[in-house]
Amino acid sequence: MTTSPNARLDHDFPGGRMRIGALLPLTTTAFLMIVTETMPAGVLPAMAQDLDVAPSAIGLLVSVYALASAAAAIPVVALTRGLPRRPLLIGLLFCFALANSVTALSGSYALTVAARIIAGLAAGVAWPVVIGFAVRISDGRNVGRAVAMTLVGSTVAMVAGLPLGTMMGGVLGWRVSYALLSAVALGIVAWVLVILPSVSSQEEEQASSIKHVARIPGMRPVLLVTLLGIIAHYALYTYIAPFAGMLSLTHGTTEALLLFGSGALIGVTTVGRLTDESPFGVAVTAPALTVVSLLVLFLVRSPAIEVVMIFLWGCSFGGLPTILQSATARIAGRAHAELATAMLTTVYNTGIFSGGALGGLVFDRLGAARIPLLSVSFIAAALMIILVNARVFSNRKNEAEMSGS
Repeated sequence: MTTSPNARLDHDFPGGRMRIGALLPLTTTAFLMIVTETMPAGVLPAMAQDLDVAPSAIGLLVSVYALASAAAAIPVVALTRGLPRRPLLIGLLFCFALANSVTALSGSYALTVAARIIAGLAAGVAWPVVIGFAVRISDGRNVGRAVAMTLVGSTVAMVAGLPLGTMMGGVLGWRVSYALLSAVALGIVAWVLVILPSVSSQEEEQASSIKHVARIPGMRPVLLVTLLGIIAHYALYTYIAPFAGMLSLTHGTTEALLLFGSGALIGVTTVGRLTDESPFGVAVTAPALTVVSLLVLFLVRSPAIEVVMIFLWGCSFGGLPTILQSATARIAGRAHAELATAMLTTVYNTGIFSGGALGGLVFDRLGAARIPLLSVSFIAAALMIILVNARVFSNRKNEAEMSGS
């Protein structure tokens, strides 16, 4: 279903009712972005050997992607906010296809880094566009659910996409995994053309400056929690292959990724159901669960306990993006949702870059076994900020605005 270029999504979805079918291409795009971002972590040893670089250099490919995303999100979203969103999303998907194709064919580390920068720049713009669609599809009272449904794609990427890519990389070579990601990007383009309505940006509503959005009460604590929480998770997740190799898991990295991803799917599903009704409860539970699971992983060596703790770590991580994005949408309101999401994307990807870099320092100097302690220190700080700012993380003040009333 399409409309004129200047149509609003609210027109395509009368009464603001959430349409599940329109969320599916967005969910799949989230899947693509996460698998593209994290694939180096899953094929790290083989990729390092083939490109003749240290494992930590491949880990930095995740950080490079994240840094490019952080750099692009705010300025490019601001520059493109007058453009119809569907053509913009299609262009970004073509960028993913190009970047993953170049990575699949690359014979040098420098060219691979360049391809990762292209993919990261595309992701920095695509996340606000995707979440902006989801927020406008929701009816205002179900912002958290719409965001969670969209972010299910990122969780499925961890449950199935990255482990499958890792297994295929082990059997057919890591280049095949990247080639398949290019094919997925092109497939989503066709799906977007068929399913997603043509929508203009909310240029008039988003005319306020970045400084104005940053000064909205509650935005700064959410952004700080985002930075600390994402550093905590990605410091360890970026180096999950060598860390899993130290554990007692039967199938090493593949098993760890499946356990983590399965937990993340449970986490995002649970948070999606609860975050609109109990935002503060889920905001406290997720980081607390991370602290417990990572401390136990550091202290205890038992196959059964390791399985449970990696699963619980996945649960805590799976819900975190929905918690943060839903809080941002509630605080910023519908009029500023896309620009606020661009800010969140910048901070989120700064956290990924910083986490990967800090995790790499610990890995090189102390070994993978010490990385959980680094992660615990950051996530504990995030938890303290949430507790101090309880009113921010239980904020429901903008529901009327989000529903357009």
